[in-house]
Amino acid sequence: MKILKIVAIVIAVLAIAWCGLFIYAKYFYNKDPKVESFYLSEMPVKASQFEADFEEIHRIVVENYSLYQAKHLNMDSLYQTYIARVRQAQTTTDYGLAVQEYISALQCSHAITSFRMYTANQLPAFIQDSLYVNKPNDYLVQYGFRDKDRIIAIDGLPCKEWIVQNEKYTEASTDVYRRVVTAHAAFRSFADTLRNYTLLRGEDTLKITLPLKRSDYFPYKEEKTVEAKILQDSIGYLAVNTMMNPVMDDFKAAYPQIKHLPYLIVDIRRNGGGNSGNGQDICKYFIRQEQLHCVGKEIMMQPEADAYKGKIYLLTGTITCSAAESFTIDMKESGNVTLVGEPTAGDTGNGPRPFSTKHHTWFRIPTREPDLSPKGFPMEGVGIPPHHQVSQTIADFMDDEDTVLKYTIGLITNK
Repeated sequence: MKILKIVAIVIAVLAIAWCGLFIYAKYFYNKDPKVESFYLSEMPVKASQFEADFEEIHRIVVENYSLYQAKHLNMDSLYQTYIARVRQAQTTTDYGLAVQEYISALQCSHAITSFRMYTANQLPAFIQDSLYVNKPNDYLVQYGFRDKDRIIAIDGLPCKEWIVQNEKYTEASTDVYRRVVTAHAAFRSFADTLRNYTLLRGEDTLKITLPLKRSDYFPYKEEKTVEAKILQDSIGYLAVNTMMNPVMDDFKAAYPQIKHLPYLIVDIRRNGGGNSGNGQDICKYFIRQEQLHCVGKEIMMQPEADAYKGKIYLLTGTITCSAAESFTIDMKESGNVTLVGEPTAGDTGNGPRPFSTKHHTWFRIPTREPDLSPKGFPMEGVGIPPHHQVSQTIADFMDDEDTVLKYTIGLITNK
């Protein structure tokens, strides 16, 4: 009886310990804290706290940022550069811009702040180093913008100069991605609520002053995660625009429309990432044999029972990033896919985690050591090159033609 009591006590203790571990894992270890975001003018840090807040940011980065040695960053030099800026800051906007620039100097698109931006809720087209208005929303139209207007200057600076001046605020793992994302911020700002544009419309030059608004000014518009259509009767087209939920449900709904066709174009040029597990699950529909997932080396992907049997073309672009980038690596390393478009952003994630100072300055940095894919491709810092490098042309843009898609169809039809 005594032995049975001891056994029962041991079992009870183990059960309690296991339950405690389960609760910890589910509700604490695996649960990201709720990140707070602020406009720079509303940051909850006082001028007298700027220096201490920045020193805490720098300490967290040095202790947790897994990539700075691989990127050959001199963290002491970086600290000295930005602490001088912080000491000169008079307002939270001054301080926030210094922090934004410091995080951007970490040279990683997953090292980001949580600062909010003023916006016009519009993405311009950046083609051959030139900026164009692309299908303006009602807000831009209200202020006089028209489709295909060329933006030749912002706040009095020629566009190329404006991009160079603002690249220091853009988080990026490659120079190309930094330039493109900075250009795409033509209608966004961390600090400005008013912006001046000089436009070229035909032979006319005109100037427009545009107020930038808080993001909640614009009504929420739900974007399609997956779009499917059939081109020229035998070519399937599948745009996967995010790796965030509910992309898997939408993919499964769209896939039957095109799975029987002999050719398939998968377009992830607008896909900035999300959950790499979703990318892994989608990839299973396109591989022919088992292969290792590039993010979790212990994960062996098996083809789905109704995996696609035809010829696959994958369209990639400069803003194809994060989980979309790891998806691209898996697709390319399957040996079953032809990549067309532009090199990707050069960053698969590397275990990004959010951190906060005691003054509630939030930011996120990668915490996993840099690695290589199963076939030896860097998982950070290098864009994935396509088999056919093709970029949008200005002439095609003016005619509402998609240069990359047109080229890919030509590969299929031999035209």
